[in-house]
Amino acid sequence: MIFAFALPSVAQEHYTWDDFVDEFTTDEEVAEEEDWTLFLEELKMRHEHPLNINAASREELLQLPFLSENQIEQIHAYIYLHGTLKSLGELRLIPLIDEDTFRKLRLFVFAGEKPGQKTFRGIGRPTGALSARTDVPLYYRRGYQVGNGYRGDPLYQRIKLNMTDHRHFQVDARLEKDPGERYYDAFGASLTWQDMGILRKAVAGDYRIAFGEGLVVGGSRFYSKASLNMKSLAGLRSMTGMDEVRFLRGGAVTLGLGRGLQLSAFGSYRRMDATLNKQDQVQTLLTTGYHRTQSERNSHRDVGVALAGGNLSWQHKGWHLGLTGYWQHFSRPLNPGTQLYRRYYPAGSDFGAAGVNYGYTVYRLTLAGETAYSTAHNGVGTLHRLSWLVNKRYTLSAVQRYYNRRYYSFQAAAFGENSAVQNENGVMIHLKAQPINHWLLVCYADFFHSPWPRYRMTRSSSGQEFMGQLTWQSSHSQSLTMRYQLKRKENADVMEPHHRLKGQWDVLLGRSEAWSLKTAAHLHQVLGRSGWALQETVRFSSPQDQWRLSLMAGYFHTPDYLSRIYLYEPALWSTVSSGTYFGRGLHGVLTARWTSRNGHWMLEAKYALTHYADRDEQGSGLQTIYSPWKNDLSAQVKWKF
Repeated sequence: MIFAFALPSVAQEHYTWDDFVDEFTTDEEVAEEEDWTLFLEELKMRHEHPLNINAASREELLQLPFLSENQIEQIHAYIYLHGTLKSLGELRLIPLIDEDTFRKLRLFVFAGEKPGQKTFRGIGRPTGALSARTDVPLYYRRGYQVGNGYRGDPLYQRIKLNMTDHRHFQVDARLEKDPGERYYDAFGASLTWQDMGILRKAVAGDYRIAFGEGLVVGGSRFYSKASLNMKSLAGLRSMTGMDEVRFLRGGAVTLGLGRGLQLSAFGSYRRMDATLNKQDQVQTLLTTGYHRTQSERNSHRDVGVALAGGNLSWQHKGWHLGLTGYWQHFSRPLNPGTQLYRRYYPAGSDFGAAGVNYGYTVYRLTLAGETAYSTAHNGVGTLHRLSWLVNKRYTLSAVQRYYNRRYYSFQAAAFGENSAVQNENGVMIHLKAQPINHWLLVCYADFFHSPWPRYRMTRSSSGQEFMGQLTWQSSHSQSLTMRYQLKRKENADVMEPHHRLKGQWDVLLGRSEAWSLKTAAHLHQVLGRSGWALQETVRFSSPQDQWRLSLMAGYFHTPDYLSRIYLYEPALWSTVSSGTYFGRGLHGVLTARWTSRNGHWMLEAKYALTHYADRDEQGSGLQTIYSPWKNDLSAQVKWKF
């Protein structure tokens, strides 16, 4: 055990946020999910403000997607028995913390106290950051050239502020203007207090919440099948991302009542974008956040939404039990229309949902689930999961879900194939294995069925998804990953089998290992049509990390949109970036970041270029670009205080 503690691998020391995102988004279709960017932005805020592992609560550690409930229990047990951790290396003495978990955990936690964290009456010394970003497109879309097009300029602008004492309080604020909009029409702020007597946490302003398995309320969770690590959540989170839709605005509080009891209450009122029918009823709730054209502005904040609810949870010796419920009122009645796939969408003005979540965790085994009821169509939904850490090298998981077509919760976000927690039954089996040193295997099989016709379907539909990924991690700063994914899913009454193959080689260069290379090859085949892409990424970091440069170049070749390729690319700090590419063309990205020696200032810029060889224009409608070239320039300045 002393040997394992004393010899951390070189590869782990150089494991970066970019490496984490690349691994976390192994499921390539995750790039299509609306919550993907928001979830990663929230994780990056945690990366920028890491937790003190010695003081981190169960709820805070549950927010890290790669940690299981069993591992969290062992971390807390180790600290209780052995006292304060002096270094993160001690985590490797915990039986269930494997090498893969340890290198990820280092991105989000620290041991001991950070320099300068003196306290005054229990309040830590505040630190914070103010950042401003501007994106400048070096081209014009059709929407800026026609009379009924976009009303504003093509610039994207945002300002973010966050401040915390790393102990008891946190302040977050944001302003954002999308391309084509005339003003900063997205804004928000929040103030968070926590760990003060019976007050576990209180949030005023914009926030997100998640309880149980997410069937009733799961607004701050997201799953990738490849990196599956499900767990019960019970917590409030301030809104730190730039999303304009998926959050609550008002207040929430969690109180610790002793004997493992916690009581949470939350309330919210905000106005949302919607399209109305001729009777001024809501036909569709809009989630794009765009207000560029007159028609989009006409839908701006057309409906008021009030919400109130609560949660009562109990934990004791590995057992947990929770009750969650909420009531929601719309100022205009919802009328989704008569289309077949919309028949069981919620209709009316008042809705509610309630559920019971339950579970038991003992050393290597976790059993948990939730059963919920919604008033929209008197529907029921259930989810159950099992996780068995066979030993430090093997983890076996299984998930069962049953979401009746009549079940619908506006605040739900739970595991599933489709974005809505409705009209889906399924079973998934997942295996993570490290049979020998330096080798990691991740594989899963998911079987799903929709009894009621989905969008573009005239009947029930079924599908399956299989994935296998093998990674070789050398102690000499090299890794090689091979992944194969098969998804069979019906679309427009036709079964579409998607075959995806990816190979990736990562290597650190030079004695100082300041240079890194990432080489990737992608292949996507569907209905007999094949698309492929090659991608090379080079990164450089100066010895004191004062300069960081990244260069990515890729070539893609696909016959149509159906065989599209997803590419993850270097991005500015506090952001994530990926793109969808089809046809024939080149895509390149160059980023440069400078950080002052004292760490108080950061300046960075990004240049992205795309050239299509098979077309003279890009996009459609008002988004059309009358050129095969697309050039974008972004700049960001950040001040830490």
